[in-house]
Amino acid sequence: MIKYNKIKHSFYFLLLVLVLGACNKDVLDTKPYDKISEDVVWQNKANAETFLFSTYDLMYDLAGGPSSDAYTTNLLGYDGIYNGAASVFNGRVDVFSDYGFNNWSEVRRCNLIIKKVSESEGIAEGDKKELVAEAKFLRAMSYFDVARKIGRIVWIDEVLTPEDSLDLSSTASPAESYDFILKDLEDAIQDLPEAKISGRANKYVAAAMYTEVGLQALAYQNYPDAPSINAGNPILNKIIEYGNMVVNEGGYTMESDYGSMFNDVNPHSSEIIFGIYRTSVNTYLNSTPMQLMAPNLSNNFINQYGGSPLLTSSSQIFEAWLQHSPTQNFVDDYLVVDEDDPSTAVAWDETSQYRNAVQEGVQISDAVIPKADGETSIKSGKIKPGSQESIWTLTNNNRDARWQSSIVSDSTQYYGELITTNILGNAPRWMKINGNAYYVSLSNLYWRKGMYTNVTPTLLVGTPTDYHWVITRLGRVNLNLAEAYLLKNDIQNAVSKLNTTRVTHGELPPSTSSSIEDVWEDYKRERRVDLVLENDYYWSLLRWGRYGGAANHGLESNSQIPELTNEPYVMDVSNDRDAFSVVKGQFFGANDLREFNVRRYLFPIARNYLDRNSNFGPQNPGW
Repeated sequence: MIKYNKIKHSFYFLLLVLVLGACNKDVLDTKPYDKISEDVVWQNKANAETFLFSTYDLMYDLAGGPSSDAYTTNLLGYDGIYNGAASVFNGRVDVFSDYGFNNWSEVRRCNLIIKKVSESEGIAEGDKKELVAEAKFLRAMSYFDVARKIGRIVWIDEVLTPEDSLDLSSTASPAESYDFILKDLEDAIQDLPEAKISGRANKYVAAAMYTEVGLQALAYQNYPDAPSINAGNPILNKIIEYGNMVVNEGGYTMESDYGSMFNDVNPHSSEIIFGIYRTSVNTYLNSTPMQLMAPNLSNNFINQYGGSPLLTSSSQIFEAWLQHSPTQNFVDDYLVVDEDDPSTAVAWDETSQYRNAVQEGVQISDAVIPKADGETSIKSGKIKPGSQESIWTLTNNNRDARWQSSIVSDSTQYYGELITTNILGNAPRWMKINGNAYYVSLSNLYWRKGMYTNVTPTLLVGTPTDYHWVITRLGRVNLNLAEAYLLKNDIQNAVSKLNTTRVTHGELPPSTSSSIEDVWEDYKRERRVDLVLENDYYWSLLRWGRYGGAANHGLESNSQIPELTNEPYVMDVSNDRDAFSVVKGQFFGANDLREFNVRRYLFPIARNYLDRNSNFGPQNPGW
């Protein structure tokens, strides 16, 4: 299978070949041979593809990592991650904030491909159809990134020239924006080939993305009024049609080893429908999300803190610049199988084994579990005398398999080292609070999902590494289908689809929920856990808030979204792992300030665009 960065390398190599091949033996020829004429680029399919391949860079806008998860309590950030997201979750976005309204250079590249390929005399008609479809797919993806942020786009479907009027208008509504985008995707589904090439679109990639774009389109119908979604909605029916086409005809299969899809173990898993691939030829730790996910940790730091155990490696492995980590809010959604009723899975602190082993509400002294300035304990507990359980066994045994695949928690292996995050462990948040180490977790948790296991010799800026981002996959399509069935009030099919990831990836007993409220709750938890760090949760919360009702805690459409106003919290565990305390606080900056104004269902069109061209207006509601 062809990797994305190899495609890009071929682009530059072919440019060189074309330049050298065009050289005339006449040494006095003075044409500028460092440039290639358009005629050469579009004279055959292979040359045209070199331009097309470099246009795929726009797909990075949909890539994961901290991304939009930083707007939510999925993670707790500091430094650059915090600074990039705080204005959103603190409610400080203003009309001058630019969230990417101008995607016009990307669109121009797509339109050039469509025009020049269509006009080419050297490209076969069948190839023209496929290349144009690919360009339409890319144009749709560029516009989708703008639409889900700002709602309205400046639709351009031709190659503009200096003679054209540039006083263009934006779409009148998000619904109009999505009509254009979905039409491009339908054209792509119709004309793209079925062949699978890693990092390149095919029929099923376009169909998978239709299921995602379509859900967002449904949510923003009639904006800012409530959407009107009924079982016969044509977009809803196409989501189900195309989603089932991907599931039944695409040849993709669910991955049993969940974590392997996101690291070096199985980057080309048969579950992945589209990914962005890079190799160590031109990729370094600091050009991947890993740079800000791994800690900077040494025995010197551990000794200063008085922690243990010391690291065993003769060299310092952890030299990265961690800036975010999972919150306790998030990891509480990794369910645990109940020992008294193994057919059910509940939150770790709601199991029968927890109730039998833990006495809640006991006073825990600061000598056992300290609290930082300004922090408040919201829940605490201690193992009852005589119990054989520990906080570790209660939070780890029989838990959702994605917990171990996604999270580095207390007493787990990480790059060959035993990481302990309890009080006086070797990597708790207290090392940062006490000034012993800076780039360690704020939450006593670290990310494993998305971390390659083979970066050598050290996790350090400049270290070459392969990497890939998963943009869409079969599990995500199944979850999109679950949501579509919920919108149809088809509970049986919705539960079946959400159980696809819950059982295969989580290795949990299937959900047996039967009420619309309970199924929505199970679905929302499942989507959060399965798609964390995949640039999904924030946009899903907005979508569910737009639906209203059971999708958003019984609230009306376009209401507050409780998940976006909840404060993050973290959990400390005593050195003997017999006690815990869950605390809330600032942690860094104003991480505790979480505000949501309903105008934030869409970001504003930045004022500077409206000042230059009033046709881009009017401004989005509330801004």
